[in-house]
Amino acid sequence: MLLEKTVQKRALTFLERYYNNRFVYRKIFVAAEVRTKKTFGGKRADGLLAFQGRVTGKPYVVSMEAKSIKTLPAIKPYQDMQRWWYNTLRFALFLGFGSGLFYIVGQAQNQLTFLVPIIWCLLAGMTFGLLTWGSYRHKTVDVITQLKQYPANEQWLAFSKDAFKALTEEKRKMLQKICQYRGIGLLLIGKNANTEVLSKPKQRWYWFWDARGNWQWISDYLIYYSKEQEIRSAI
Repeated sequence: MLLEKTVQKRALTFLERYYNNRFVYRKIFVAAEVRTKKTFGGKRADGLLAFQGRVTGKPYVVSMEAKSIKTLPAIKPYQDMQRWWYNTLRFALFLGFGSGLFYIVGQAQNQLTFLVPIIWCLLAGMTFGLLTWGSYRHKTVDVITQLKQYPANEQWLAFSKDAFKALTEEKRKMLQKICQYRGIGLLLIGKNANTEVLSKPKQRWYWFWDARGNWQWISDYLIYYSKEQEIRSAI
């Protein structure tokens, strides 16, 4: 049985090598137990890596959360009703706009004509939600909710292999699909320092209103962390 500290240490060692191979000749800041600023909750990431982006020249940040078999409940997938409702209503809206039903609603001459397309879309959305009830798209994992507290361009989860194998085969497959769907990297850490990559993270680039009130295209996630200045100096 691997301790969580062991999983954390080995995962960071692997990730440092992983990004060194991807971004040759870049100075990489690597540290365990890095907190976000108090403004953002003072949450502690198990691991943080940062280096200068190859194209943008801005800091590229990677966060990581590690779990062992002692925290097994945190890695078990379960139904997320908020996500289920979101996916269901989104499907109904897409169906309505895509089929032109909302145009029909706008041209409605009486109350009955106005209500029928809306009710039809809602029923279709509910049918979609019920038919896909068991889909990974409606599932979540507590550790992913925790990982969201550590903003980064790429995010990883690192589990000990014994913790992962303690899940049923169905839950293991579901967990892997959830990570792939959410764009989160998934590492399995073995006893002999063997590391397996089950899922690679997706890069997060988008328009956003950052913590300093500036509108940005390339996200500078370092502004969320208490060691911001130390990291900027190091890279």
